[in-house]
Amino acid sequence: MADDRIELFVGLIETIDAPGVADACRRLLSIDERIRADRFMFERHRRQYIFAHALLRLGLSQVAPNVDPTDWSFAAGRYGRPFVASPRTSTPLHFSLSHADGCVACVVSGHEAVGVDVETVSRRVAPLSTALRFFAPEEVETLRGLPEPAAIERFFDYWTLKEAYLKARGFGLNLPLDAFAMQVSHEAIEISFKPDIADDPQGWRFQLCSPSPSHRLAIADGSRATGGLPITRNAWPLQEAAE
Repeated sequence: MADDRIELFVGLIETIDAPGVADACRRLLSIDERIRADRFMFERHRRQYIFAHALLRLGLSQVAPNVDPTDWSFAAGRYGRPFVASPRTSTPLHFSLSHADGCVACVVSGHEAVGVDVETVSRRVAPLSTALRFFAPEEVETLRGLPEPAAIERFFDYWTLKEAYLKARGFGLNLPLDAFAMQVSHEAIEISFKPDIADDPQGWRFQLCSPSPSHRLAIADGSRATGGLPITRNAWPLQEAAE
């Protein structure tokens, strides 16, 4: 696949959680992944984990069809970011995985600096008080100037974009959320950094979408390519696991 191409796989659990699908997806996981799934106290969290990690395996195999979903092996980097450990493919594949209550998503790319984040939009959130604790001053000021419904929507724009950027950098939460700021408009999504952050704001592209009225999803791409973000949104592949 081309380095700047991003394959997005996303779906709502309620639309695919048919009889037999969860069991079929569990069979795709490694032994370690099954053990981790079984540690969840609540069934809905267990199923969400199973669907998310099966989706990742199926998504990788859709991009690299010569690899069976059960054959992928993963390891973690310095800050805990997972990566494909084996098998080797003709074009190295990189991914980012995210799940929120009722939604799972992953992106696959030939470029390492890619990240995705999905969050459940809660109308009960207090956007300004949370932003004061975590966000950059310019983001807080933008939220101050918006009425509550719009402020909640913009809060989740910021939150998902920031998380997607951190995942793409491979930092986890080791970079404070107030060290960089997002600017969101109808024309563009841009990023700016504090002077001590070694990154180029021109090297990043972002996209926002809503998989459902209750979810917000953001993708960050640091491939330094120009133009719009070349995203292919793929059909949900998990039904195939039950066939």
